[in-house]
Amino acid sequence: MAELTQQIIEDWIESLRASGQTHFSAQDAWNDIGITLPENRTHLRVILSRCKEKRQIDKSTSNGHYRILDTTKLIMDWENADVKNVLPILWPFGIQKWAKIHPKSIIIVAGEKNAGKTAFLYQCIKMNYASFNIELFNSETGMEQMKERFMSLEFPSPAPFKVFERYDNFSDVVDPDALTIIDYLDFNSEVYRCGEEIDRIFQKLKTGACIIGMQKPPGRDLAVGGIFSEKRAVLYISLGDKICKLKRVKNPAGKGVNPENKQWGYSFDNDGFFTNIVGLEER
Repeated sequence: MAELTQQIIEDWIESLRASGQTHFSAQDAWNDIGITLPENRTHLRVILSRCKEKRQIDKSTSNGHYRILDTTKLIMDWENADVKNVLPILWPFGIQKWAKIHPKSIIIVAGEKNAGKTAFLYQCIKMNYASFNIELFNSETGMEQMKERFMSLEFPSPAPFKVFERYDNFSDVVDPDALTIIDYLDFNSEVYRCGEEIDRIFQKLKTGACIIGMQKPPGRDLAVGGIFSEKRAVLYISLGDKICKLKRVKNPAGKGVNPENKQWGYSFDNDGFFTNIVGLEER
């Protein structure tokens, strides 16, 4: 290349943006454009500095790396929003009496091992399939065990919902307008990553909502991942020691009512679903 110009680099950056790439290095520019002359490599730093001043890119955390800025601003027409636009989701324990769910909502169901997390999610399907397009992403059970649990719920045939096997990157497949149920979200030792995935799911939603099952350690209200699992949730349900607790309710169903920490005791019937449900004093 005889001469390296500002326009050549800006066009190259735009091609990266169009392909969905968000980061690049000076080495990438050398390779892609064919920058071999020392004076052009020196000039590249000057050009990239100008691009930074024009708010096209910014420096990344690694030396010599850059982030392509997304300057898109999506207008939110909040003045014409309908505050009565509440998703009519029905819940075990009658939680709909205490919490309302608007479109584009994340709900977390955190459960100890054998505390009924999957039972809660399956009963959500049973209670809502007539009103919603439901998609269940399963990483918890095999098909035979799932069918056995579903049989006791007496679903019509063919089943009025879809089930998919999925273990990660749920945001890639979430239907923005469906009621999505994930059983369950797990990152093994990298629990801090749960917040990133939940955030990506939230960004994907439009008129739908997502109910995410997660495991939690005994004696704690929050799932593994702690506060990273909580930040996007408008409703956070904790199951453990045969107690269902509303850990967080961002949108109470009634004014002047704070249902956070409301609790119910329960046991299980022969099919592993909730029975003997009784309200408990808040504690």
